[in-house]
Amino acid sequence: MQLSAVQQTDSTQAYRFPATVTAVKTVELNFEVSGRLKYVDLKQGQRVQKGTLLAAIDAAPFERSVRENRARHKQARLELERIQSLYKKGLAAKRELDNAETQFEITKVDLENSIQDLSYTELRAPFDALVSERLVEADSYIVTGTAITRLQDVSKVHFEINVSERVLAANIDNKILSAKATVAGRSDNEFELEYVEHTTAADPVTQTYKVVFASEPPADTHLTPGIRASANVVVGHANDSSELYVPLNALQVNPDNSYSVWRYNAKQKVVEQVAVEIGTTHGHMVVIKHGLALGDQVVSAGVSQMREGLAVKPYVAE
Repeated sequence: MQLSAVQQTDSTQAYRFPATVTAVKTVELNFEVSGRLKYVDLKQGQRVQKGTLLAAIDAAPFERSVRENRARHKQARLELERIQSLYKKGLAAKRELDNAETQFEITKVDLENSIQDLSYTELRAPFDALVSERLVEADSYIVTGTAITRLQDVSKVHFEINVSERVLAANIDNKILSAKATVAGRSDNEFELEYVEHTTAADPVTQTYKVVFASEPPADTHLTPGIRASANVVVGHANDSSELYVPLNALQVNPDNSYSVWRYNAKQKVVEQVAVEIGTTHGHMVVIKHGLALGDQVVSAGVSQMREGLAVKPYVAE
């Protein structure tokens, strides 16, 4: 009869998953004004720093609008000052003063709007990024809201893995103790990972859950979204207490859905059924919370053939 000893573990389990490098976020940039595109510096695959000029619309019409509105605002200011002076002398009506003040405020808003529109003629990188895709060409006429480019945030990178339902369920009470990644073809580089999030609904096709980790690679290390990697994840309990475990094959499910094992009584050379309370599984092993002691031997093959008091002879490999 094949027996297995109840063992003690530090309650950790290591897993290795295929991973894919992804961008923290991908955004589409667009102009907030319309006009002729005069400047484009969007090489696909190019890395750009925050604030880099990526594209520009012909600013001439907007500069002209600023000059015109500035002149109108100046004229409105001078007219307001003239009316205020006359009003103080009793030579202008309150209605004239109100009209002058209103015109001054209107031209002020027009000037501010035209200055803002002029600033919108330049499109700059909102963060350190990778140019994923260029969507327009120079000299195109751009309408407000037209997507110009797609940028991927590379201030950090994400590593995505797919975890089976079995593995996720087995570690529902555990936490991630450490996670590292290696990139295909660059095994000398190891990246520390930080857990970000995971989906709670399984993919309908693969029946796996997506888990996302983040990493901040060194400045001189460029990880392009889409490349393959491997993630090494160690999970376990938050406390330091050790646990007992036995092979999953040693478990017997009782009619009331409770669990038991067949413990070998070495003194009498028979087996006895022992009720146990189980915890999480770790690969092909399961944690035993109550019912067994360290060093106990349990039947780990053919448990369905056991009965109380059955005499057995332990299998000894030659």
